[in-house]
Amino acid sequence: MISEKTDLVVKSNRLVEASYRLGLIEQRIILAAIVEARESQTGLREGHVSLEVSRFVKLFNMRDDSAYGQLKEALDNLYQRSVTITDTHPESGKERVSSIRWLSSKSYVDGAGIVQLRFTPEIAPYITRLEKEFTSYRLERVSAMTSASAIRLYELLIQYAVIGHRELGTEEFKNLLGLEGRYDKFSALERYVIAPSVQQINDHSDIVVSWSPRKTGRKISHLDFVIRYEKQPSPKESLPKAEEKPKKKKASLPGSNLSDAEIASLAQPGETWPDLIARLKREGQGDLFSAKG
Repeated sequence: MISEKTDLVVKSNRLVEASYRLGLIEQRIILAAIVEARESQTGLREGHVSLEVSRFVKLFNMRDDSAYGQLKEALDNLYQRSVTITDTHPESGKERVSSIRWLSSKSYVDGAGIVQLRFTPEIAPYITRLEKEFTSYRLERVSAMTSASAIRLYELLIQYAVIGHRELGTEEFKNLLGLEGRYDKFSALERYVIAPSVQQINDHSDIVVSWSPRKTGRKISHLDFVIRYEKQPSPKESLPKAEEKPKKKKASLPGSNLSDAEIASLAQPGETWPDLIARLKREGQGDLFSAKG
């Protein structure tokens, strides 16, 4: 079951920057499943990830009487969805564009109010392993959002919160949100996607976003986003209190006493392990990497 204290969503930055469009409930299923799979440490390797509708309702403040039906319908749709990921072909060194399905199977347990899903082997590595670059955030940061576009925009901007700024080409923005071929008029894109998404981020998340359009000639070609944390947490504040610490699993970072989830909560976007260690030591957090007796 998903813990309210450790509801950490971790995605490879390559997945965050991939092109896909999901409905709101589909997006919520992915996020809740990522949290559940990472906490169980078995869900993606050994079988299905199980989501209880009662927990899902509580996480996302949904109506109990219709939630299970919505969950099943969204899971059916998600089973047909794919994500487009761009990387480098290892043999030729050329750009490779891959279309990968999210799920390999889905199941329902009607009598128990449970849905089960299994991520495909191709998508699982972007979720289960902490790569050199990753994005992490607490599920509570997006659980109150009612727009799938707002959740996607949050993920795209939270990577750059430390920098405080991100620029996206207008077509790039539409591609990342799976809006290719839609909203030819910028006024419609602004009214129905950008403005409400920014509003939801500002209302419900831990960052405050402002934005402005930029023209190339007479056409609006870029979106400039300014991002700041509403409250900047310290590394120590992001760790559970001593009496609340769960039993740690073996850490993947050599010399560290931290679990994967705790490491992810401390790292900044794009930070490698050596950079993370060096920064924490500069900030007086070197004791996190000293061996315990």
